[in-house]
Amino acid sequence: MKKLSAIFAILVVLFAVTNSFAQPQVVVHVTGGYNLPMGDLKGDISTFLTDPAGTNNAYQKSGFNVGADGKYFLGKKRNVGITLSAGYNAFSSGTNTFADNSTLVLKVNDFAVGLGAEYDFMPKGKTNPFIGVEFVGNFISGKGTFTSAGGTATDNTLNSASRFGIQGNLGLDFAFSKSVGAVLGLRYNLVNLIGKKSDTTGETSTTSNLKDAAYTQNGVSYNAANYSYLTIYAGVSFFFNRPKIMKK
Repeated sequence: MKKLSAIFAILVVLFAVTNSFAQPQVVVHVTGGYNLPMGDLKGDISTFLTDPAGTNNAYQKSGFNVGADGKYFLGKKRNVGITLSAGYNAFSSGTNTFADNSTLVLKVNDFAVGLGAEYDFMPKGKTNPFIGVEFVGNFISGKGTFTSAGGTATDNTLNSASRFGIQGNLGLDFAFSKSVGAVLGLRYNLVNLIGKKSDTTGETSTTSNLKDAAYTQNGVSYNAANYSYLTIYAGVSFFFNRPKIMKK
């Protein structure tokens, strides 16, 4: 047992020695993941049906993400970088079935584009933890589909809207070679910190606006909505302009 432990320890040391890299100047990630709605982006539609006063939720239950980001590192250490990201985020309420067997499905889409900065803790390591923050533009759209008990479907489209917020990013980069690796991480997007509105301009019988500021309609008052979501993601890392392998 002691011999096996010693051999394992030697292999770990040799692996670390021969697989340490200098930080590349450019890193590109292509990722996909699961979105967890938070704040007023989530909710139970039955709450609105029983007591709509004060609620202003989007009633989303889950979602998915596909996206990419690029990082350009500065200085000799290359542990501080400028980041640019883009991602498509789709959410759904799932099918809500009512007592009369009618159903309602609500969907929200967010195309998020971010610009920010990142700090890498172990830029020369094979495993490199990082943390970052970005200013994010969120371009939101959606659709609601109500289907009567008789099977007649009626759609209501959410007009496109722009909101601005902040996105935090925490992750791990794994280098398999000088050029390719993998990434795992978490992103938290505060979607509508800036730009909330509650106007009805452009609404029709089949379209609605994103009303996330406080407003009153038909004698019912609605609170301002604060949308956010957590993304758990994984993907492929591509490293560019990496110096030669550095041995410790």
